[in-house]
Amino acid sequence: MGAFWLAIFLAGGYLVQVHLKARQEKLEARNKELQDDLRMKQNLIASYTTVESQLGAMQTVWAYRSKAIPRREAAHETYEYLDKILSRHSTSLNFDFLVLAVRDTGGVRSADYKLEGEARFPDFYRFIWYLEHLPRYLRINSMQLQDTEAKKDGSRGEHWVRFDLNLTAISADRPGFDQIHYTANVTAPADNYDPFRQPAKAVVSVPANTLGLPNVFETRLQAMTPTQAYVIDQNGELKVLNLGDAVYLGYLMDIFPDENRVVFYLNKLVPPRQVSLRIGGDK
Repeated sequence: MGAFWLAIFLAGGYLVQVHLKARQEKLEARNKELQDDLRMKQNLIASYTTVESQLGAMQTVWAYRSKAIPRREAAHETYEYLDKILSRHSTSLNFDFLVLAVRDTGGVRSADYKLEGEARFPDFYRFIWYLEHLPRYLRINSMQLQDTEAKKDGSRGEHWVRFDLNLTAISADRPGFDQIHYTANVTAPADNYDPFRQPAKAVVSVPANTLGLPNVFETRLQAMTPTQAYVIDQNGELKVLNLGDAVYLGYLMDIFPDENRVVFYLNKLVPPRQVSLRIGGDK
């Protein structure tokens, strides 16, 4: 009899110390993996939201810009205008100015030009910024950039580019085209603008599941009633959830018995999202 109880004691000790401990470590590792995955997804969403906001602001400025077309403009006058833009700041930008085609139709003259050159990227960015924001209308048709390895001043971290820029200058010998209704915003672009830097984004942290609530990403829906959902959580335990009951990162929002589906609202995610579970495991 003593040997029997000793065997049971040893088996129980093995179950607690080895089997259950290994299972606990596996669950903890899986939980950490899910936490890292959620954090990465939230950072991606935050980056996208930031870029979308910046794009919206730029589109608003673009929509309300004011442009004017001169009555007459020869090629040398277009070149002088571009040179005046460069003279606003000390710049590394230099280019060859080529005339591609000139058309005159009913008093409307359009001239296509090609600019081939190189510059530090911040200087090139500033040049394009002025082309787009100053009142004179110049249409950029195409732009090709090539990153160069050469550092003109021997410094590190300087981005130099070779560029081919095709644009069209338009003049119209008609009244009204050379007038603008308000002063354009010609504030100089920021000198420290770095287009190669990742956009700033909010730091998003996913709270730990300290209460051991069901994690809907690792939960299976087993059964339901019009007011309750029966689920197997990430620990393999059966949980009975009523409408409004808390789960990890949210709560049970809706139950659809006819569709064998429940919906959780994860309001602690940024941005919040809905997650559906169906009987059988499909989300």
